[in-house]
Amino acid sequence: MLLSSGADEKRSGPVVRCPVCLHPGRGERRCRACGFLLFGEPVLGAATEEDHRSAAAELAAAAHAWDLDAARRALSAPAEQAEIAGLLRPAPSGIPHPSDGPGPVALPAPAVAAEPHALAELLHGLTTGEVPEVLFVEFGTRRAAVVRAYADAAGLPHARPHAETPWTELVPGLAPAEAPRRFQLAGGIGTVEPVDRPAFDRAVRDWLHAVVPGACEGTGTRTTALVLLRGGVGWALLDRAAAVLHDSCAARTESAPAPAPGPGTVSATTDRVRRLLRGAPLREPHTLLLARAGTGTGDHLPVELAHHVLFEAGLRLAPGETRTASVTVHGGLPVPPPGGGAAPSETLTVVLPLLAGHYRSADHRPPLLGLPRAELPVLGSAHLTFVLHGPGEIEVRTDGGHLLAEAPDGPGPDLRAVLARMPRHLRRPRPVELICAVEMSGTDRAEVAERVGFTSDLIRAAERHGGAGGGLRAAVIGYYDHAPRNEHQPDRKVVRAVRPGTPGRALRHLRELTVEVRPRRSLTSSLEDALREAARMTAGQRDGPADQVLLVVGGRPPAPYTQEGLVPGCPRAVDWREQLRTLRHRGVRVGVRAEPFTAPVAPGTPGGDRLGRYLSGAWRDLTGPDHLLLRPGTDSAEQAALALTAERSHDTDGTPLAFTAPPFPPRPSDPPRS
Repeated sequence: MLLSSGADEKRSGPVVRCPVCLHPGRGERRCRACGFLLFGEPVLGAATEEDHRSAAAELAAAAHAWDLDAARRALSAPAEQAEIAGLLRPAPSGIPHPSDGPGPVALPAPAVAAEPHALAELLHGLTTGEVPEVLFVEFGTRRAAVVRAYADAAGLPHARPHAETPWTELVPGLAPAEAPRRFQLAGGIGTVEPVDRPAFDRAVRDWLHAVVPGACEGTGTRTTALVLLRGGVGWALLDRAAAVLHDSCAARTESAPAPAPGPGTVSATTDRVRRLLRGAPLREPHTLLLARAGTGTGDHLPVELAHHVLFEAGLRLAPGETRTASVTVHGGLPVPPPGGGAAPSETLTVVLPLLAGHYRSADHRPPLLGLPRAELPVLGSAHLTFVLHGPGEIEVRTDGGHLLAEAPDGPGPDLRAVLARMPRHLRRPRPVELICAVEMSGTDRAEVAERVGFTSDLIRAAERHGGAGGGLRAAVIGYYDHAPRNEHQPDRKVVRAVRPGTPGRALRHLRELTVEVRPRRSLTSSLEDALREAARMTAGQRDGPADQVLLVVGGRPPAPYTQEGLVPGCPRAVDWREQLRTLRHRGVRVGVRAEPFTAPVAPGTPGGDRLGRYLSGAWRDLTGPDHLLLRPGTDSAEQAALALTAERSHDTDGTPLAFTAPPFPPRPSDPPRS
């Protein structure tokens, strides 16, 4: 019943192959692989027919048990059960089911066991340059594959496919079909053509010498470290391949065994190697590059680069471990919308360069690990969490757990191009004087209440921004309908105003203004009187330089100086265009939040076209070069506050960096920011 090979016997003495598992032996009483009794105690006399039947039954039972054990490991899907069951050597009748008795004896442990410390030391040597490269070898169920690991100048480990060969090319005796091949690799013999074990060992040895000669040469200095990626235990042929590697290539260490062997494809092996490389130490600290406004007493503050260390050098992660770092970043100034629109966005897109090391000078450019982008509130802040998965692998999440995407610069963006977009200086904002001229007349209270509500929200939003860092003073002018010219009564007061002061005082005045509800008889309002009042407010001396802005919140344009066609002139002969020129000459920016209003006369009627041109042209002339035309229902009070109070001129037209702190801390003389 014992099998032998003449060729093997000539080379190194008689080689006995176990009839159950084909494992070669050299006269052992029991097979080292399956435990089958190869030689019994000597007995007197010739074997009887009953002895032969009993021995045949024992061999058949042991062979079936061995195949069944291999089939259990090889089965990967229920659909393969019938196919693999047809490969088993049959069990004799009357023999107990193999699951009722002891299972096969496992192969002995490999010569080099998995040593986590040895692998950790090897990865440390890779990142420091002491080990030029590490080759990871995996024997899978489809292929044998090798992946090369190396480190770049910053010590970041990388994995690159090196070689892969299908088992059907490496060992022609293996079945080409998926399920039978796994059955054979798991050690099954069955009814297929058996795989010669010594021939299998020679094929693996020759392949190793061909694909990793630097690690498997018999002479010379081995400069390449070799690591075996262990698969599931008990796969007889895969364990043989591992033993050949240890015998001929002197692998430095092994990985911990996987639950089951992988396919051995180079892509799957590369992914496994990358997971192992996550345990390498950080040779360089992983930093976040931010901007920081410098200190100074002038109107312009320098913008400097600042590094926030997220993860210190030397940090090493355990398998499956992650580390987190939380950072609060701050948004800068609003970016004017394309085309010079009125209201900028309430948020600002910033980029967050992640580096391995520090960006110090032109001759030191650390690797750019990632360039995620985030939406930050203008002059606001956001709390971000940075998750380290391994050297060079960082993901960024918001407070809500949202994963930040990479900036659309494509792979490998140039850090210098990113930094070229950063402003070199920021003009320190001056205090802002915000004057709100609100039309308090309307056909119903809801019409006026909407204007008052928007203006209140606007002043509060501007107060929160603090004039974009310079402080805020607010004024309110309420204006009403004109009194008809032919009324024989004293001119009534059509403007009620409070001069620039604290935002709270302006809000109180706004709430105390009288609401005038009357049928709409006039096409215009007393806005020209409000403009004259604004000119008076801006004519006085101030404590220091300030940016002044006037916002008109109304539904009808001002009256002309004298009657123009169907449009009656101002009863007080106030020329709104002259008042507007005065305001602009003083540097006052003028914005308009105009409600939709159409001429009551159909186009084509006498004077109707002229009327329509005046009504639409008045709003356009009021906004002028500032282009501060806000749209009710579209532009929010927050957007309006940014458009009217925030400093918008800075020397960059690209995506800025986030700031380490608010870019404009208050001056000692500034009012406190809300």
